[in-house]
Amino acid sequence: MAEKQADDVFKITLRNDYAFKKVFGTEENKAVLKDFLDCVLDIPSQDIEDLELLDKEFHNDSLSDKTGILDVKLRLKDGTVIDIEIQNRWNDEFAQRTVFYWAKMYTENLQKGEVYTKLPKCITINIVGEGFKLNGLLHSEYRVLEKCLHTDLSDELEIHFLNLAKAKETQIVKAESAEKTKRLVNWLKFIETDEREVRAMLADNSPVMEQANETVDVMLQDPKQRWLYENRMKYEHDKASWEHFGYRKGMEAGISKGETIGFTKGAYQNKLETAKNLLNMNFPINTISKATGLSEEEIEEL
Repeated sequence: MAEKQADDVFKITLRNDYAFKKVFGTEENKAVLKDFLDCVLDIPSQDIEDLELLDKEFHNDSLSDKTGILDVKLRLKDGTVIDIEIQNRWNDEFAQRTVFYWAKMYTENLQKGEVYTKLPKCITINIVGEGFKLNGLLHSEYRVLEKCLHTDLSDELEIHFLNLAKAKETQIVKAESAEKTKRLVNWLKFIETDEREVRAMLADNSPVMEQANETVDVMLQDPKQRWLYENRMKYEHDKASWEHFGYRKGMEAGISKGETIGFTKGAYQNKLETAKNLLNMNFPINTISKATGLSEEEIEEL
């Protein structure tokens, strides 16, 4: 009974990048990813069929590295490269950041000596949780267009934004709406919510969404996956707090030596507590070392 009550209290949302990648970025869930992409992209469904995941692993260094983003990368059979990223909160530099990473993805696919026509089409899909400021649309797509004629200079730049806050406030999708629009709204609601009952209701008439829901249920039952989920969620909360109180500006301006020492000691104690918890869950020492940044010798002394 106690375990069941704990499961009822513990909630998972796919706004967490670890949970998002578990659902959309694994081989066993490629059908889930295909269905989602079919709703977002204006390309024939058959072109999505043989997609190749480019980063299927959950690297320990990405989970412990606070700058690591667990995005979903894939390639379609025509060579198009797609990157999907979940972002909990919009910030003022996000538009420039996504263009920068799109450009990096575009250029890194050209080998030395190759002509520019060998460059693949690259698509970035940004799923934003809160504070999206560019427009009021649920789904927006940006490309390079001629200002008056609205014709493409090239179709190789494509950046999408999906607004989870807009999806959350969308109560009813009109019956005459396109089928893809209905499915997209349901997927965005599925990603946004942390309520099991809402996910179950959304998945009721969709075998693919039911498959995604089963993956979430496995996370709820697996202690290791729950810990990894919470580790990423804690970072998101910490990052929001740092930004709110001007943490980064304070560090750049320089804070007193005593405050720096106190912050360092507090961070070290948090690492020790995390290591103790992982030891109690029988994680290997080398895995704990990678996750916390502590040496194996420090962990063995706990």
